[in-house]
Amino acid sequence: MSSTVVSAPGKVLLTGGYLILDRNYEGLVIGTSSRFYTVIQPGDNSSKIIIHTPQFDDPNWDDKDRRNTFIETVLKHSLLIIANRISSQKFDELILKGLNIYMAGSNDFYSQREQLKNLNLPLTTTSLRALTPFCKVHTLLKQVHKTGLGSSAALTTSLVAALFVYFECVDKVNDDVKERTLIHNVSQFCHCLAQGKVGSGFDISAAVWGSHVYKRFSPTILEPVMKSENVSIDVLSKIVDPDYKWDNQITPFGLPPEFKMVLAE
Repeated sequence: MSSTVVSAPGKVLLTGGYLILDRNYEGLVIGTSSRFYTVIQPGDNSSKIIIHTPQFDDPNWDDKDRRNTFIETVLKHSLLIIANRISSQKFDELILKGLNIYMAGSNDFYSQREQLKNLNLPLTTTSLRALTPFCKVHTLLKQVHKTGLGSSAALTTSLVAALFVYFECVDKVNDDVKERTLIHNVSQFCHCLAQGKVGSGFDISAAVWGSHVYKRFSPTILEPVMKSENVSIDVLSKIVDPDYKWDNQITPFGLPPEFKMVLAE
C-alpha cells in the first residue's frame, strides 16, 4: 500500500469571540493557508504503531512528560470506531502490519522568532519565507510557543482523516459530505476528550470545512461519551455517525476576490 497523506488547515476566528459558545450566536471562521500534515505508511509486520514527529524532540512514549494527549486520544478512539465500521478481516490485515505515522505542521503554527535570531535574520516576512518548511523547533511539543492558529485541532483532524482513509473507512473525504461529516464528528469528540471539556468546536470545524459562518453544536450531544470512563463503542459509533442528530450549522463563506488576510505575530 502506498502512503496516505492528509492535511488540515489552521483557523482564525474573525468575528464571534466567546459569543459562539452560545448557540444563539454565530462566528465567522477563516481557514488559513497553514496546514498540519499526517502521512501514514505500512509498518514492518510488527503490529507496532510508531509516531514520527521530526519537528520536535523525538518523544519517548513511555515518558509521561513527553506523551501527547491529542495523538493518543485520536489513535485509541479512531481505531475503535474504524474497527466497528469495516470488516474484521480488513482491519486485522492492516493493523497487524503496524503503522508508521509522520506528523508535521506549517511553520506558521509556531513562533519562529528564535529561529530567525539564531540565523541572524531580521524579524520580517521575507526572513520567514526564507526558512525551510517544517522547521525543527528543538523542544517538546507541549513547550513550544504557538501562534494561535489552532495547531491541536489541525493535528487532530489530519490524523483522524488519515486513519479513516488509510483503513478505507472513507473514500471521497474531499467531496463526499457524509464522509467529511464523519471526520468532523470523530475529530470533535477526540479533541474535546483530549481537552477534557466540550468547547465551541469552531477550530475543528475550520479544519474540516475551511472558511464558513459557524453555529456550534449542542454540548449535550457529546455528554454521553464525555462523562463515562469506559465509553461504549456502540454508543460512540452511533453518536459520531453522519446521520446522528448533530445540530451545528455551516454556511459557506469566502474572502472577496483579491482580498488577503495576513496574521502578524
